[in-house]
Amino acid sequence: MSKLLPTYDFCFGAAGLVATTGVRGTLVGVAVATGVTGALVTVRRGFAGARCSPGSAATWSSAGAAIPRGACWTDVSEASAEAPDADSVVDARAGVSSLPAWTLLASLGLIGINVFFMTLRWKYLLAGAGYRVDNRKLFATIAVGRGANNLLPARGGDLLRIESLRERNVPVFVSAGTLFAERLLDGVVLSVWIVLGALLIGEGGPVLLTGIALCAGTALGVFLVRFATHDPERAERFVWRMTKFLPTRWHTRVARAAAYFVDGLGAFTNRRRVFLIFATSAAMWLADVAMYYIVGRAYDIEIGIGGYFLLEGIGNLALAVPATAAGIGTFDYLTLIAAKGIDVPTDKATAYVLTMHALTVIPITLLGAALVRPAFPRLFRRHETLEEPV
Repeated sequence: MSKLLPTYDFCFGAAGLVATTGVRGTLVGVAVATGVTGALVTVRRGFAGARCSPGSAATWSSAGAAIPRGACWTDVSEASAEAPDADSVVDARAGVSSLPAWTLLASLGLIGINVFFMTLRWKYLLAGAGYRVDNRKLFATIAVGRGANNLLPARGGDLLRIESLRERNVPVFVSAGTLFAERLLDGVVLSVWIVLGALLIGEGGPVLLTGIALCAGTALGVFLVRFATHDPERAERFVWRMTKFLPTRWHTRVARAAAYFVDGLGAFTNRRRVFLIFATSAAMWLADVAMYYIVGRAYDIEIGIGGYFLLEGIGNLALAVPATAAGIGTFDYLTLIAAKGIDVPTDKATAYVLTMHALTVIPITLLGAALVRPAFPRLFRRHETLEEPV
């Protein structure tokens, strides 16, 4: 059982992601879970596929992804053999400290571009729900939320983003709907990155099938969202019928929350907005791919641009799992497995993964700490009022 803990950790985290999205999430989450539930099983086992015995068979899981069975399950001793030892970590620290300054500066700039496009995307999502919030407020709120996600488990920073928008009179479940839309859009783009990366480097088998399964699952999720938003009354009637067993007070509250949640997905009803939210999603993750590439080149890692698409897709899907704060464990484990699976030497792979994790976590956390006041201006004004002498 212990050998499967990383996989179980992901699966339960993915289930938690669906559960935290509310009543509407149970409908759309079915499609997303189709690809996601078995994703890390095949990613983690896929790179080990070359070590499977010739007679091992691949069976089709209920999620539709080919998951190697039997001899392809890697035991604890093999996983331990792939983990970096103390010397590798020491060498990695030395490698990080020797990175040229331009690499770090370029990476910081690309992080800023990533947050900028994420801000535009959230603005379009909120506009689709009928709410206008200025870019400065959204930028600060995103920085605080992402920074808090690096400190709190289960994506606790998303709650801060919802609370921040309450100051602008955006209902809680409208904000929750837009955040769910973000997770869905991220899933679409990152799964495409995995497929694109696998094709560019000629990596087939389970890795490619994982990307295809994720693409199919998230595409179905988008279809269900568009269906729900084009006929919101039907969606609300469905929720009303499904929750009629609840006490009257809770029945009404759940139905109202579901209506607000569907409103938060309103951007999917307009073709122009659909194009804009997908374009900004692609742009923000392309900035991340560029950062992966720049740092990789600084380490003299020769895997081609497809390898960086693949690593970025896998790494950020691991960060999306609402399990540990800052993706500690999941990000390092899966990205290291992926890097070594495409023939990156262990010493370089370890240094590279540690560097990317640090760049993904530290700058945005510091930025979020610096922007708490712009994100929650009423909170600080209330605090200052309480401190005024009578």
